[in-house]
Amino acid sequence: MVKRLLQHKTFWVMVITLAGMGLSLLVRVLLIPKRFGESDVAVALITALNVVILVDTVVREGSKFSLVPLFVTREKEMIPTKYRLFVNSFLNLFLWGGFAVFILIEFFAPWIASGLLRKSTFDAQRETTLLRLCAPLLVFGCGSTVLGAFLNSRQRFKTVALRNALPAGIAAAVFLFIPTIENLENWIAVAYTVGFGIYFAYLGIGTYRTGHRYQFTGISVDTLRALKNTVTLPTLGFAIRQVTNRLLIGIYLVSQLGGVAVARYDYAFRIFSALQTLIGISIATTGLPDMATDSAANDKQKLGRTLNRNARTAIIIGFPVTLLLLIFHAKIGWILYGRGTIDQASIQLIGQLLFWLGIGMIFSCLIPVLNAGLYAQKAYRSVFANMVTMAVLNLLVAYGLIRTLELRGIALAVSITALLAVGNLTYLLRKTRVSWFQK
Repeated sequence: MVKRLLQHKTFWVMVITLAGMGLSLLVRVLLIPKRFGESDVAVALITALNVVILVDTVVREGSKFSLVPLFVTREKEMIPTKYRLFVNSFLNLFLWGGFAVFILIEFFAPWIASGLLRKSTFDAQRETTLLRLCAPLLVFGCGSTVLGAFLNSRQRFKTVALRNALPAGIAAAVFLFIPTIENLENWIAVAYTVGFGIYFAYLGIGTYRTGHRYQFTGISVDTLRALKNTVTLPTLGFAIRQVTNRLLIGIYLVSQLGGVAVARYDYAFRIFSALQTLIGISIATTGLPDMATDSAANDKQKLGRTLNRNARTAIIIGFPVTLLLLIFHAKIGWILYGRGTIDQASIQLIGQLLFWLGIGMIFSCLIPVLNAGLYAQKAYRSVFANMVTMAVLNLLVAYGLIRTLELRGIALAVSITALLAVGNLTYLLRKTRVSWFQK
């Protein structure tokens, strides 16, 4: 049993993802609060990282699940030379796209900063500087999205799983070696950019080892057509969902309770998000290539069995994690923040937020797993419809609950929306004649 577990691809992806999540949590949940507490510097750094990494996350999560089935199918249809040009064309397109967004953030940084935190007291110049220092990572992040999807289509999951470890690891090293340096927040922003650059280079080496060779090529009509047919709708849907959840709710709506509320909510949500990514995204990523192959062969029954196995795995792993958050939420908050500069009231509130977020943990883990079933079938309109619907519902529920439950209402809204999303995804999958409820 242990030998089978050690040989399972999902296990090692989860181990590597866990290491990356651990480093990310170390920086975002422990080191930043310990060094900056709930100060304006903490809020500015959190906001800058959230904005830039949000853009990277939208591109990555909106594209990678679309690109994997596309690469799997095109590799079977094309001769090796044409397939190599097709992949390189996609890589160049994403690199130029990342560069364009980088330039836009550099230019609009003052307006982004003042718009998101307009009711908070903070140094606009500091926020603008941090945004501009973080923005270059988008070039590497966009390029990494294509290389990561290519490697996932070849089932080289362990190489891609290091994404979270490298940027956070370098940021942690900055905290360790130069903790008292002036303008430490600027160095942390630069560390994330450097980390993304190293990760992009690492993926390039991994791609080279598969036999793929990069060459500069123009962006073909076939690439643009494939982008329109496969990537556009999921990425747009994911962008709407992330902007709604992370910016409109997580920063703009939460900041109505005061700038310090942004830091409190972010500290709790980071823990929840890391656990959801570790379980749900890892299982969805490793299961997608096989389901894409089943879908290409039009074997709905086999695809359903794979989806059922992945969903059961998510539930089995997610159940004890849910219990952990529900029972020990207060202790988790104290263990993580009890020895820092955060006051006791804030620590108690963070623990309560973990409880309300934990209620929907299983459903949150199931969402990417079930979404992968739609991606495998290239049902992009369904993916888009679900993301937009859930984003609107989350915003409405959060807006209604924040008036009575304040930050706890925001967390509860996440759990309620996750439950509704699982129900909606189940319905959409059945419309494609695939069910994850199988014996």
